[in-house]
Amino acid sequence: MAHKQAPFSHDGFEGRVKAVQRKIPLEKMGENLAFMKGYPDPVSVAVKGWINSPGHQKNMVGDYNLTGIGIAKNNAGEYYFTQLFVKKR
Repeated sequence: MAHKQAPFSHDGFEGRVKAVQRKIPLEKMGENLAFMKGYPDPVSVAVKGWINSPGHQKNMVGDYNLTGIGIAKNNAGEYYFTQLFVKKR
């Protein structure tokens, strides 16, 4: 994503679900994405954005028992954040 190899969107989410299912038996999965550039503290801005967005906050407080976060920064100083939420069976 950070190298423009794939679009940064929820497109392909089902593929990510299948990839996680190969490792973890899951009941459901959610995803939060954020893109940041030009902020001195992009992590705080991304998380605050998720908290202030009803859909993203729903994932954050939802009925999940596992989470993982990935962050990538490209040479242009752009940050890409992905947080996955999993309810393991």
